[in-house]
Amino acid sequence: MNPHRQPGFTLVEVIGAFFMMAVILTFVTGIFIENGRQRNAASELMRVHTTSAAALDLIAQDLEGTIFLARPETRAPRDHPWIFLAEESGALGSTYLRFPTQNVTRANLGEHASTWVEVVYFLTTEEPEEESSGERFTLWRWRSIRPPSNSDRRDPDMDDRRSARVVEGIADFGVAFVDVAGERVEEWDSSYNASDAPIPVAAEISLSLYRDAREGEAEDDELQIPAAAQVRHVSLPMHQPIDLDALIASAQPEMEEETCSTVDDCLALGDDEWFFEQLDGDCDGDDELCAALEASGTTCWAEIADDWPSVASEATAACETLP
Repeated sequence: MNPHRQPGFTLVEVIGAFFMMAVILTFVTGIFIENGRQRNAASELMRVHTTSAAALDLIAQDLEGTIFLARPETRAPRDHPWIFLAEESGALGSTYLRFPTQNVTRANLGEHASTWVEVVYFLTTEEPEEESSGERFTLWRWRSIRPPSNSDRRDPDMDDRRSARVVEGIADFGVAFVDVAGERVEEWDSSYNASDAPIPVAAEISLSLYRDAREGEAEDDELQIPAAAQVRHVSLPMHQPIDLDALIASAQPEMEEETCSTVDDCLALGDDEWFFEQLDGDCDGDDELCAALEASGTTCWAEIADDWPSVASEATAACETLP
C-alpha cells in the first residue's frame, strides 16, 4: 500500500455516482410529473362530470314537472298560451325548449309567484377562443313568475333579469323525446296537435362540455377538446293534457231536483170547492195567488200554505200531511 496515497474517491467513481444520481432523479421526477398529469386529468374529468350533472339535474327536474292544459275547442291553436315547444334540432336533439312546469319553488316565502311557471332553455354562442377550434355555447334558463297567459313566443333575452346562466363551455347539447308510440322524436310543437293530444312521455337530455386535453389527445395544438356527452333519461308523468273544464264540471256535485207535493196533490185528496171558488172570484184581486193556483201542477202546496195560510185552511185537513 502506498503510504503517500490520500483516502477518497477517484474521479471515475465520482462521475459514476453523479451519473447514477441523475438517472434516479430523472426517474423519480418523471413519476411525479406523470402523477401530476393524472391528478389534473382526474380533476378535470370531475369538474366536467359535476358541472354536467348539475345542469342535467335542473333540466330533468323541470321536464319531470311538466304540466299541460288542453286547448279549448273554441281557441285558435296559435292563441293557446300552454305550449310544449322543442325546436332548432342539432346532432343530439332540440336545443330550444319552452314548456310549463310545476316544479319551481318560490325564491322566498313573501314572493307572490305561482309554482306553475313557464321555462325556456336556449343557447347562445360564446366568443371564439384559441383553446379550441370548435364553437362554444352557453346554456340559459328563463322562467316566468306566473303561469302562461298569452301566446307570446318571442325568444327570451339573456340580459333579462329572469334569465340565468346554467352552464358555459358547451360543445354540444340537445334533448330528444319519445312519443306515446315509443318513437324517437327530435322536435315537438304542440300548437297544431289535437286539443287532447298528449305531449312526449319521456326525454333524453345530452350535454357535452369542453375539457382540457391531455398530452397527445388533441390535434393542431388544441388545449381543449369535447368531453364525452353526459346523458340523462327522464319521464314526463303528466304527459296527458289536463282538461280544466272537465275537471271543474266533475268537481261540482250534481244538483238533484227538489220535489214537492203540488196543489194538484192536495186537490186529489178531495174537497176542491175552495180551489174553484178562489179562481171564480179572481182570488180577491190577488193576481199572484191566481197565477200560483192556475199552475197547480207545478206549484208546491207548501208555498200556498206559507204565503196564503188563510186559503190553505179552506182545503181538506189531509193536505197538511203532504211533504
